[in-house]
Amino acid sequence: AVLRCALAAAARPGDQRGMSGDLAATAAQRVTVVTVTHDSAGVIAAFLGACPAGVARCVVDNASADASAALAAAAGARVIRNAANLGFGAACNLGLAAAEREFVLLANPDARLSPAAVAALVAAADAFPDAAILAPGIRDAEGQPVRSWDAEQRRRRRLPRRRDAEPWPAGPVCVEHVSGACMLLRRADGLRFDPDFFLYYEDDDLCAETRRRGRSVVLVPAAVVTHAGGASSAPSAALLAFKARHMAWSRLRYMAKHAGAAAARRDAAARLPHHAGKALGHALTLRFDRARADLAGLGGTLAWLRGRR
Repeated sequence: AVLRCALAAAARPGDQRGMSGDLAATAAQRVTVVTVTHDSAGVIAAFLGACPAGVARCVVDNASADASAALAAAAGARVIRNAANLGFGAACNLGLAAAEREFVLLANPDARLSPAAVAALVAAADAFPDAAILAPGIRDAEGQPVRSWDAEQRRRRRLPRRRDAEPWPAGPVCVEHVSGACMLLRRADGLRFDPDFFLYYEDDDLCAETRRRGRSVVLVPAAVVTHAGGASSAPSAALLAFKARHMAWSRLRYMAKHAGAAAARRDAAARLPHHAGKALGHALTLRFDRARADLAGLGGTLAWLRGRR
């Protein structure tokens, strides 16, 4: 599938700046946009307002304590209200099951879609039938490009983080993983997230499952989506710690699933002093929010080692 994708990439669907209004409108009619909210009242109205005309909009609300669900309903979106916070992947699965159109575009509520970006993703999906997941090029709130693909592989290989450290793809390219901040799926493929990942690494796992099935994951740089990052819920010290705990646990869950339990245990053993040392350093420099997050990462690592969810 990767070889066929590479050969097909020579076609390179037109870049989104040249996408006509008619093509964009036709593409939108084939797409359901699904987003997951949890205390996302600060961003959900703007997200839904920026969705291209013609797309179906579905909001899965993970037991928000604020007005997220009410704002989504007032904006005319279909709202699925969960009585408890099920986690990102499980909530996405509900949206995938509810969607009725050909494509499902999963996007975080702090992302901003455009008609041209959606049309470019659909055009790429038509050009590359082997691709089960297609993702846009992502730019941050300042308009700077973000390396939103193969992030874990880059960390393992210790590749430079500078934006200019290596060439950016000029056209569609097959990759191993793309960010769950925005990805287009074919409803007929029946892809679902592993609900054991409450938060983080569920997108890496879905991409790994896609490739295991012999299908491709394709980055479409011409489809540009803005993603603020970290703004889906109101920031707080408690949220920072919550995320750190799940990041640590999910990393080990992913490693155990795809590299084996022994590799995950070795990584966990190395992570324990890493988290503890950072927590101590941040405490000594009076950066208590960071110290709390480091301790939460330590707790997530210990939880995985003890076989806890």
